[in-house]
This record gives sequence, structure tokens and C-alpha cells, in this order.
Amino acid sequence: MKRPQKPTGLIAGLAWADLRHEWVLSLCLCLAVAAVVGPLLLLFGLKTGTIETLRSRLLQDPRNREIRPMISRSFTPEWLDKLKADPKIAFLVPTTRSISASVELTSTAGSLTLEAQPSAQNDPLLTQNNATPPEENQCVLSDEAARKLCAKTGDELELTVKRLKGSSFEAGKTRLKISGILDPRATGRDMVYFHLSLLENIEQFKDGQAVPELNWKGAVPLAEPVFDGVVIGTDTPIDPVLKIKLTSGTGLSRLETLTADAQLTRLGYVLKNKKFISLISTKRAVGQDVLTTVSNRLRGKNALVLPWVHPLEIQLGEDITLLAFALPKADGLTVPWAQELPMGPDWRQIILPEDIRLTPDSLLTLVKEDRINIPVTQNNTIFSPGQFALIPPQLAGILNLSLRRNISWLPQADQFILKRRGYAAFRMYANTLDDVEPLKLQMEAQDIPVHTEAERIRDIRELDKHLGMIFWLIALGGLLGGAGSLMASLYASVERKRRDLGVLGLIGFTRGSLLCFPLYQAFFLTLGGWILALGFYTGMAALINRLFSSQLSTGESLCRMNFDHLAYAAAGVILLGQLAAALAARRVISIDPAEALRDE
Repeated sequence: MKRPQKPTGLIAGLAWADLRHEWVLSLCLCLAVAAVVGPLLLLFGLKTGTIETLRSRLLQDPRNREIRPMISRSFTPEWLDKLKADPKIAFLVPTTRSISASVELTSTAGSLTLEAQPSAQNDPLLTQNNATPPEENQCVLSDEAARKLCAKTGDELELTVKRLKGSSFEAGKTRLKISGILDPRATGRDMVYFHLSLLENIEQFKDGQAVPELNWKGAVPLAEPVFDGVVIGTDTPIDPVLKIKLTSGTGLSRLETLTADAQLTRLGYVLKNKKFISLISTKRAVGQDVLTTVSNRLRGKNALVLPWVHPLEIQLGEDITLLAFALPKADGLTVPWAQELPMGPDWRQIILPEDIRLTPDSLLTLVKEDRINIPVTQNNTIFSPGQFALIPPQLAGILNLSLRRNISWLPQADQFILKRRGYAAFRMYANTLDDVEPLKLQMEAQDIPVHTEAERIRDIRELDKHLGMIFWLIALGGLLGGAGSLMASLYASVERKRRDLGVLGLIGFTRGSLLCFPLYQAFFLTLGGWILALGFYTGMAALINRLFSSQLSTGESLCRMNFDHLAYAAAGVILLGQLAAALAARRVISIDPAEALRDE
């Protein structure tokens, strides 16, 4: 006859009843488990809370993600735009020279000299310190500056910018609205943040230039033509002594003699009134003053001195592309323009081959990366001797300058003006704390030393690593001791109950069901110990956070564990209890039911 199977749940009930029967011993074992697990939970909570608080403070303070260059050099807009596209960078704005960093703001309470910095949309220092980035007619004050000026958000201040001209000062003034005031943690200095365009205007004014947008008087930075060399026409050959004289201290270096065919190819015209034609070129462009210098050194030789520019590739309209040569005013050359042209419409003339016709005010485009578009007028009385264009040397010199510097044409004034070369530095913030170190190395690889908080971030990581090692060493020792104690207790319990367990085997319980007896007891004991440990941790964590509340900000905790951490810890404690009960379970299944009969 087949022995009937007893339900597994009955074994769980018997295991629980046995623990209740020996409740003093059971309570001691639960307390032993709690004594091991509780301090470990508290230690892990302190580690997690401390590291997360420090990391949170690092993240919340954007100054820890700031990367500041330690040198001042000219950073071109193109280089900055390329750098800004790096996904590791959250924010970047150029900064002007230190000449524009000192300004004066006046409120009803008085005046204050402040350090000015540029800002832009999404500026983390401002947005994470309760301030809105300023527009062109706005500013953001530091808390200290606002306190000294007795100013608040929405107030208007008067900006005064001064420059020294001769023995007296000139001042430019404008009104600005306060768009925000920074939290005290942002900076303790007297700071003001402007839109970049306003700082550019301040720098421009202090350089002596006019700022029409703000009605600040000054000079206009007109673009001056530059040339790649000088064409010399003489009646006698240039001897070696004269050659040295012409190439020494003039910026010119290479002298070559041109035949009639070479003149048309290199110059775009042929000089017939002089027997010997030479071209002295240079690798770097020179200004108009070099013509005067060369003329002085050729005094008495009845020489012809003309400016020369490398042939320029230009585009007319949408489909005409050809080379343009500078055609100067000289004896023997038919030229429709004067030798000295004032800036204006006369500059913008062009001579084309007879088969090319332009519409009025067609655009001339210099073919290069940063294009410049200029309206030109075709001269229909003279035609080019080849498939190329001829333009005034002044226009050729301006186009030549645009290859080296950013310039722009102002239609309203019909003038070419210089645009800024670049920016002295920049304000940059990394996207995350992990991006600070790679960006630092990236900058230093380009010979740009920078200051970062990389060492502080590294210290936090090292602290996390070392605390983790200490925790796991302590946890390993405590858990091994707790597991050994639980194992010995369960094994001793099985030895005491050998007769009872043998009787259970006689009345029909299978070895598999008896195997679960110590496992169930281990589960109940570790669960009870876990509940006590959790209660201990909860109370102590609340006490610690309350004691240190004055050093913590809103939402911060010195001792904290996430729910998933608690879930993993509970599972680990129960699993360890099951492993500790494995030896006792092995002893159970080795008990022979006949031992119960012999005892009877």
C-alpha cells in the first residue's frame, strides 16, 4: 500500500509551532540576526546617503562642471562653434578681453564698480541659481552686488562705461533692467552678467570705436586694403644691391622679372612704357604704406611702383566664375578709375570680357569658406584682354583682406568695416561630472591649460570606492559570523529533535518534506531578524538625519537607502539564512526513522 503524501504546508506549520514553543531561543536567534544586519544596513545607509549628498551637491552646483581657460588668446568664432558642438559640452559662451570686464552700475542707492561676464540662454550658473539669462538690454546681479545697490529683480540701473581719450575721460551710458539676482551660493563677489553683444559693445567702445546701437561716439574701424606684393617698372635692370635694399625691412621677399607674356598671366595687364618689369611678392599681406617705402628707395630712378594682389577667384551671379586681377592706374594703361579712390561706389567697378554682361548691381562673391557678397557695376566702355576680370586695386586689396580677417560691407554707409578677430576666452560647462576630466585632457592636448574641479570629483569617486571596500569587508565579517551562529543553532536544534523528526518520518512524512523543516525555520528566523533590523535602521536613520538637519539642504539625507537596496538586502539575508540551514537540512535527511523505534 502506497504511503500517503502529507502537504508541504504542514511542515511549515510544524516549523513555526516549534519556534513558538522555544520562543526564548527563537527570539535570541532573531536578535542575533538583527544585531548583524541592523548595523550593516545603517552603515550602508550612511555610505549611500553621504556619497549621494556629496554627488548631488556637485551636480547641483554648476561651478563644479565649469572649465575655465587659464590663458588669454584669440579664439575664433569658427573654433568656438566647433567646440560647442561637442556632446560633452552643455554650455559655452565666448568672453571678451579684460578691458571690458570692469563696469559701473548706478541705482537709487548709489554706484558700484563690478566685474562683468557674458551670458546666454541656458547658462547653468544662472538657471540653476534662480536667475533668467539676460537679453541685450538686461543684466543679472550677484547677491552681494544686489545687496550693495539695494536692487531687486525688475529694477532699472544705469550702466556707465568709461574710456581715456587724451587727458580726459569719455563715458557711454545706457539703461538696463535687472532680469534676475543669483543665489548667494553662486558667487560671493560683486558680479554682473550681460548678454554677449553688450560686452562686445563695451569692448568696442573702450577700444575707441563708436557703438551706433547705443549712440556711443567714436571711430569707425574701416577696412584698409592689403596687397601681396609690388610691381616695379624701371628703365634699367635691378642690380643685387638695389634688390637687397628693396627686400630688406619692407616685408617683401621674392623678386622676379616678368616678360610680356608673364605679365598678362601674373598681372592681368602688360606695361609697355617700361623696359624692365619686376614683381616683388611676400608670403604675408602688406599695407599701402609699402608702396611709399619702395618708391622712396627707388627715388631718382624714374620707377613705376604699383600694388599687386594674387588673382582672386570670384563668382558673379549664380553661374559665372573667373579670376579677378587688380588693375592699377599707370602710364600706358587705360583705366576707368582714378589712382586714389574714396570708399564708395567707385570701388565697386569691374571690367569683364566682352562676351559677359551683368545686370545692374550684380553681386560679386569671393569664393572661399566665409563668403563676402558685394554689389558691383560693370564698366561697358573697356573690356578685359582675356577670360578674367579686372577690378580696382583698392577693391582687390579689400577682398584680399577678407581672406585673412572677417570684414563686412555696410550698404547704408557704402563702407567696408573690420569685424572682431576673435574672443579672449570662454565660459564652458561640461554636460556631466564624468565629462569634466575628458574635456580637461582635450583642452590641454590643444595647449590650452584649464582649471576644473576634476580633482574634487575624483576625490568623491575615490571616497565612494574606499567606503564601498570598507563596507563589504565589515559586511563579510558580520555576515559570516551571523551565518555561522545561525547554522550552529539550527544544527543543534536538529540534533535535539532527532527523535521527533524520526517519528515524523515514521508517520508518513517524506525525506523531501523533512528537508524543508530547518529551511522553513531559517526563513522565519531571518525574516524576523530582518524586520527587527529594518526597524532599528529606520529609527536610527531618522535620528541621524534629524541631528544633522542643520547641515543638510532640502531633500538631502545623511543616511538613506533606496527601496531597491532594501529589497536586495532582504533577499540577501534570507538567502544567506537558507545557505546556513543547508547543513542542518542535510543532517535531517540522514536521520533513520528506526532510531525513533529504538528510543521507544
